[in-house]
Amino acid sequence: MSVAYHGVPGAFSHEACLRFLPREEPVGLPSFADVIRSVEMGEADYGILPLQNNNVGGVDEVQELLKQTSLKVLSEHPLPIRIHLLGLPGSALDQVRTAVSHPMAIKQCVETLSALGIAPEEASSTSAAAQNLSDPAKAALASEAAAEAYGLVVLKPNVHDREVNETTFIVVSR
Repeated sequence: MSVAYHGVPGAFSHEACLRFLPREEPVGLPSFADVIRSVEMGEADYGILPLQNNNVGGVDEVQELLKQTSLKVLSEHPLPIRIHLLGLPGSALDQVRTAVSHPMAIKQCVETLSALGIAPEEASSTSAAAQNLSDPAKAALASEAAAEAYGLVVLKPNVHDREVNETTFIVVSR
């Protein structure tokens, strides 16, 4: 059986798959809409989607997609989210001018980025930002798993603005 998620390995949604559906085969997809479509079409048995972060609110795109589907929410699971500023090996925090990530991750780090003088730049997912990082003047806001998956280093750990930072993920199915 398979579970579709948005992103590539190292995504927080991938982490949610591994934690909440450990027996299922994770399948990364390019968008939240692709996750919904994959489950609707029977290509994946389950989908896992971020619904809401305790600090910055709902994931609007997911909430809109849920209104348009007949998929059922089977369960909800809170996942602690630890966002780190990741850079290329050999890069330094004082070189970084831009932090690239998914808009929800950026919202969770806006005060810290401002204090560091780092401008945000949106990407399709936290893990895609890490996977595509190639400029030492840029960093990715992503998980430690993303750093490991893509050979990056943690320039600054725990850059989320609030100590208690968690996202509720939902499992959907036909």
